[in-house]
Amino acid sequence: MEEEKKKRMAKIEEEMKEYEEMRKEEREKLQAEIADLRSKREQRKKERAEEEKRLAEMRAVEEQKRRAEEEERQRRKREEEAVRKEERERRKREAEERLKTESQRNFTISKKSGGEAGIGGLDESKEGKSKEQLDAEKKATLEQRVQPLKIDGFSEQQLQEKAKELFKRIYDLEGDKYDLEQRFKTQNMEIVELSERARQMQKGGQKGSSSKVQTAPDPLAEKLSGIPPKIIMYSQYERVKDHRGFDERQELYKGPQYGVEYQRIKPTSKVIITDQGPRVIGSAEDGNHEDGGAEAAQPAEAEAAAE
Repeated sequence: MEEEKKKRMAKIEEEMKEYEEMRKEEREKLQAEIADLRSKREQRKKERAEEEKRLAEMRAVEEQKRRAEEEERQRRKREEEAVRKEERERRKREAEERLKTESQRNFTISKKSGGEAGIGGLDESKEGKSKEQLDAEKKATLEQRVQPLKIDGFSEQQLQEKAKELFKRIYDLEGDKYDLEQRFKTQNMEIVELSERARQMQKGGQKGSSSKVQTAPDPLAEKLSGIPPKIIMYSQYERVKDHRGFDERQELYKGPQYGVEYQRIKPTSKVIITDQGPRVIGSAEDGNHEDGGAEAAQPAEAEAAAE
């Protein structure tokens, strides 16, 4: 018994030693893993700090670059505004000089044959200039006004801003063009109306002259494009077609008045109104209308009292 007990105790001691060694190895392994994780965490912390520092430097460089681009854009904008202002001032001075030098108007109202007034100077040859001269002036004006587009070295953002600026300018110019076209059309209409009034006043001003309705096409409307033609509302002979007076016309439309007579339908029965409703008391051909009505009324009153 004692030997078995000793063997059992020795076996237990060996198992305990093995368990302690195993636990020791596990603790050492766990400590090694913890130390490795700590070193990795420190390494990641250092890398994160370096990355943040690098990003901060990049942001500072980008901010400095953006400020430089903004300053450059503002400078170009000021220069372009100064150029446009100078161009406006130059055109204004040229217009004032032209107004001073040109004392005469660019159209003349001349007396034509037949007593009609016409407006000259509105044909295709403006101030005696040929088509080649007008094309050359147009080309020179476009070269002077349209500045070359310098976009070398622009970034994507700068190109987008330049495109937006050009789009806004085109939008404003199209609006100004439409306003000028409408103004030109209105002025042409006013010129046609005023010339027509002047022609009518000249025709009616002479004593003894017969004023007729003008049926010929308007010569001024042919020169000015976009003006609707004159519409003849009635014929010049329309007012003298019928020479009859009012009495004759009234007599023409006079005639007998016809009317339809309807035969009256005679009643076939006599009806009285009682509290219970309408009641037939006899024939309408009976001569004793009043007696029959009284006799019928008495039974009706008796019945009403009984109820």
